[in-house]
Amino acid sequence: MIADGELAGALERVRAATGTREADATLVRRLAVEGSAAQLAAGRERRAAAEELFAAMEDGGFELDPGAIDRLNEPSAQHR
Repeated sequence: MIADGELAGALERVRAATGTREADATLVRRLAVEGSAAQLAAGRERRAAAEELFAAMEDGGFELDPGAIDRLNEPSAQHR
């Protein structure tokens, strides 16, 4: 029995979505292992995307318009 209501609810949602009948401890362990792997992969993908963007900028294949970026970041642009 899980004493943490939020964790118990999350486990029940996983069980409902996947049909798993794993014990709480087994399910928590599996989700932690898979979740950490997913987070590490996402971090690698973000770094690779940033490196590609910087390479494109250095090669002149990506034009950056600082004025346009400033206009997008103006408070008035948020309400358009």
